[in-house]
Amino acid sequence: MPVYKKCIPDAYVASIFKIDYDRLKKQGVKTLFFDLDNTIIGYDEEILSQTQVDFLKALKKDFKIVIVSNTSQSRVSTAIKALDVPYVYHAKKPLKGGFKKALKLAEGKKEETVLIGDQLMTDIFGAHRFGIQGILVQSVKRKSDRKVTQFNRKLEKIMLKKIKKFEPKLYEERLLSYERDHEM
Repeated sequence: MPVYKKCIPDAYVASIFKIDYDRLKKQGVKTLFFDLDNTIIGYDEEILSQTQVDFLKALKKDFKIVIVSNTSQSRVSTAIKALDVPYVYHAKKPLKGGFKKALKLAEGKKEETVLIGDQLMTDIFGAHRFGIQGILVQSVKRKSDRKVTQFNRKLEKIMLKKIKKFEPKLYEERLLSYERDHEM
C-alpha cells in the first residue's frame, strides 16, 4: 500500500471538543489515544487548562484514555498532572512501539482504539501502520510548532498533493477542510 494511503485520516474534525464521542462509543470504541502537542495544548503551553482537564476527565467515564506523545517525559507528566491518565513519552510516532506500549497500558484492543492527533505524518500515518483508526484535528497553535514538526508539515504538503491526485473523493471528504483551516 502506498504511504499516502496510510496518511488519509478516518475523519477530520476541527478540535478534540467537536468529535462525536457518542458515535465512537456506539461503534465499539473503548480506548482513545490522544497526541499532546498541538492536539490538546500548544507547544508553548506547559499545562492543560481546567477546561481541557474537565473535558478529558468526563471522557474517562466512557473511554480508557492514554496520551501518546513524541515529547519528553517531563513535558508530558507536567502537562497532564491534573488528569491522572497513563501516557507514553518519546513514542517515536509513526513507529509502532509507542502505540504498542499505549495499548498495553490501556489493556485495550486495536479494533476498539482510535488515535486523535494533529499531524498526518506522525499521528495518522502511525495509527494506520499500527492498525488503528486515526482522527485528524486542527492544530491548536500551529505557529508554536517545533522545527521537526515544521519539517513534517512540509512532508505533509507532499502527501496532501498525492492524496488529492490519487484519491480525490477521500481528499474532499476528509482533507479539504483541514487544508483550508491551515491555509497551506
